[in-house]
Amino acid sequence: MELYWSSLARVEANNGSRYVKLRWFGLGAISLSVALIIMDSTIVAVAVPAIIKDLGLSTTEVQWIQEIYTLVFAALLLVWGRVADRVGRRRILVVGLLVFLASSALCALAPSGMWLISARALQGIGGSMILPTTLSLLNANFRGKERTIAFAVWGSTIGGMAALGPIVGGWLTSSFSWNWAFLINVPLGLVAVGGVMYFVAESSEVATGKLNDYFGALLSVVGFGSLVFGLIEGRQYGWWSANAGAPFNLFGLSLVPAAFVLAIAALAGFLLWERSRQRSNRSVLLDLSLFNISSFSRGNLTALTVSLGEFGLILTLPLWFQNVLGLNALQAGLALVPLAVGSFVASGTVSALSKSFPLCGWCNWVLVWKSFPLQPWPSY
Repeated sequence: MELYWSSLARVEANNGSRYVKLRWFGLGAISLSVALIIMDSTIVAVAVPAIIKDLGLSTTEVQWIQEIYTLVFAALLLVWGRVADRVGRRRILVVGLLVFLASSALCALAPSGMWLISARALQGIGGSMILPTTLSLLNANFRGKERTIAFAVWGSTIGGMAALGPIVGGWLTSSFSWNWAFLINVPLGLVAVGGVMYFVAESSEVATGKLNDYFGALLSVVGFGSLVFGLIEGRQYGWWSANAGAPFNLFGLSLVPAAFVLAIAALAGFLLWERSRQRSNRSVLLDLSLFNISSFSRGNLTALTVSLGEFGLILTLPLWFQNVLGLNALQAGLALVPLAVGSFVASGTVSALSKSFPLCGWCNWVLVWKSFPLQPWPSY
């Protein structure tokens, strides 16, 4: 059975069009697009010490330079994915790439912390337009076994670039300057834009209907934004009582519990609102019926667990390597090479392994494995 959105996709390519003939080049352009946003987040982690030294940043500014991108990205991801289904996935992908490369140039030219924070927020907007559209375009432009291969390449790109990013960032920072950690996105982004425009067919979802679920979009942005804010600011503000150095507090209490309460209320309201609209046959931001499909729900749960483990390590290990072990930026990046190799190998072989072993069993093993923290053996 074809996936829900695949059966509704309208693709401008047909069997005789150049898009079908050049679809594998299109896969390369799509993979390069997603590689930019994944690699950028890990490059910045390695370049942070050099940025602090050059711009004289405060601790709060450093934290927001790293976190504003994630905050904006997470808050807008679902919204842009649905907008792309309606107005055209390739169109939104190209706009997102242009926003991302322009904001990358602004980051490289930043003379102060506030400038860099603002540019990183724009990067988050561009990134949230890129990620969902790349996956949707693969789903719309590939069929059967080719789709499996395309998804494997897409997954390998995410896993590999997340680990290779620190290497590139370390090399650019050590050999040139931290500015090039952002400038590298400009030429690569232009290549991605050209490739997507020439090799990738436009697609949209016929049954999406009018985009008038504005309240659902608002609840989604507030819910995910508040959740991410609470998770990343707990250390700064305090998890319950406000820390002494917290910028704001609520009569001695931290803002973090309030953010979590707001997130729970907004996301619960979002689910109820979407279910109500779906029952009345109105357009929705998220089709909740998809979660009745076992492979869809298990796949999302597994992806969430893997992302928490892998990206949590990738964003923290470079800082530990440099600040605790005394490695330079390039050495810190090279230390993550085994993680990159493992990501490539796992993404490329999981499809073949799933044919010999039950998929649900593999999902359960991944969940169990990821539940164990990475800790050194105790010494006595």
